[in-house]
Amino acid sequence: MHPTRRAAALAMMSALVLGTACSDDSTSPTTAQVAGSYRATTFTATSALGTENVLQTGGSLTAQFATSGAVTGHVTIPSEAVDEDFVGTWKIENGEVDIEEVPSDIFVEDMSFKIAGTTLVADDTFDGVRVQVVLTKQ
Repeated sequence: MHPTRRAAALAMMSALVLGTACSDDSTSPTTAQVAGSYRATTFTATSALGTENVLQTGGSLTAQFATSGAVTGHVTIPSEAVDEDFVGTWKIENGEVDIEEVPSDIFVEDMSFKIAGTTLVADDTFDGVRVQVVLTKQ
């Protein structure tokens, strides 16, 4: 290869590599990586009255995150007489999964789930009740 062409090729390769390295954050999870079916493996509610392990009392929380941005799920909290399906949308923002546009008044829309491998972890407080949820990909 001619030295001038070689220098031009090297310059172009360097620009491509540097551009890719600067613009691609390979540590950020993608929609495809997060998408899937999840179920709660931890689900607690803590108030001044104590901590309730919702799973031990027969409760549950499941969610299916589609790559299209749709989310469907079901939540059961026997002590609160909650047994509802939910439908909405989801997105990844700042490394967290946010569920949005849920027409029913279900707390999942108000939680932000941190992405930790194959789990989504949330810890939020609502009206003095701390809710902790770990959703594990199935």
